[in-house]
Amino acid sequence: MQYLAICEDDLLFQFMRNVATEQGEIRYLVPSDAVARAIKRQGGKVSQGDLLKEETYKKLKLHYVDQAIVFIRDTEIQDGICRLLRTLDKRVSIVSLTSGNNGKKGTADPLLRHLQLADIFQEFCAAQLLDTMNIKKVERVRSLFEDGKKIHILLQHDPDPDAIGSALALRELLGRNRATTPIVTFGGITRPENLAMIRLLDIQIDRISYNDLHKDGARLALVDVQPPYFGATLGRVDLVVDQHPKRASFKARFADLRSGYGSTSTIFTEYLRAASMEPSQRLATALVYGIKTDTLFLERGSNRADLSAFNFLYPIANKAMITRIERPALPREDLEAMGRALSRLQVDSGVAVIHLGEVNREDVIPQIAEFCLQIEGVDWSVVSGLVKDRVVICVRNVGYVKSAGDIMKRLYDDIGSAGGHRAMAKAVVPLDRFKERFGEVSEKAIRDAMVPMITDRDQIELALN
Repeated sequence: MQYLAICEDDLLFQFMRNVATEQGEIRYLVPSDAVARAIKRQGGKVSQGDLLKEETYKKLKLHYVDQAIVFIRDTEIQDGICRLLRTLDKRVSIVSLTSGNNGKKGTADPLLRHLQLADIFQEFCAAQLLDTMNIKKVERVRSLFEDGKKIHILLQHDPDPDAIGSALALRELLGRNRATTPIVTFGGITRPENLAMIRLLDIQIDRISYNDLHKDGARLALVDVQPPYFGATLGRVDLVVDQHPKRASFKARFADLRSGYGSTSTIFTEYLRAASMEPSQRLATALVYGIKTDTLFLERGSNRADLSAFNFLYPIANKAMITRIERPALPREDLEAMGRALSRLQVDSGVAVIHLGEVNREDVIPQIAEFCLQIEGVDWSVVSGLVKDRVVICVRNVGYVKSAGDIMKRLYDDIGSAGGHRAMAKAVVPLDRFKERFGEVSEKAIRDAMVPMITDRDQIELALN
């Protein structure tokens, strides 16, 4: 592409100087010798001449220009230049940049567009401004661990892809390895897709005890989770990076919480971009899968930041590997559990409630909850099961302005552990405490507790919107 940028000073040059190498070649046309010299000293291609004379443009061989960009503060001169360009070449595309003072103008010329300079600034500079904010946070994160001590990156019980990808990214950002910065959890990984992820991407996640968390002075970083989740003191916490809402106060040397984001992997992708670090294929694959699973492929709880991060990572990621992760072998007993559950399915006011009874694998519960959202007329799914001596309840909904996490915390947090996002949430309650509160563990008990609260909340949210 050949551009001709017509301006009265070097402001447009400063604004567009990087476009030349990325989009094509730009020649600047200015009326002043002093401005021409200033642009030339900074490496720009520039010509000088009267902006309203035909001879000036004939010397530039206008027929080779694909697009002319005009930015003159005087509206009459700017309009005159646009008319002259159209007289000299009927096919050249013209962009007329307008400031807030001279406004936008309508035109019948299909090859002439008027754009606000403020809009152009937002389009081209928003990412750079975000990088400036994020690089400051990156430097702060790195400064926390300058002493070279071992770092434990702690994830929630049964870590999900967003947590796993974020942990890998933190280790890369710090320039650490598996030995000096292990990824740890107090629980274990049970969901088949997550097991496939760590196997196929060669990710090691160690089980750790509370007593070993700070062994030999090890530092502590939490990703995709906050200290109150664990229900016990963790000692000194150096770093917390998470996209979940802050539910309770906690202390950390540095915390970056972004509840408007759909995934923690998005935050770490922004960190990597700000630090000019291109992720490896392995890391990009983990982060893409983290964003994809936490946002249901950018359909639930996501925003422009998640989309931007996904677009940055996707060309680097191994798409075939993601497909293999998403389709792990499904044991026959899981299929049988799903079949039994669906045979008992009831839908009340758009809410599907299923109690599975005793299940061997906890991951069957969220799998069925996700599946139930595909049923016609279902906006919410509530699926529960007994896992040893615990009642596990998983909730999903179609998104929008739902409040799954709030509902679960109100119902179960005082007798167990509960919380989550607007569209997905989970509660784990000791069996004896559940019976003490609700009398029995049954589909009816769970339905009677949850359906009225869900339908009442939906009515309130519908009225507010």
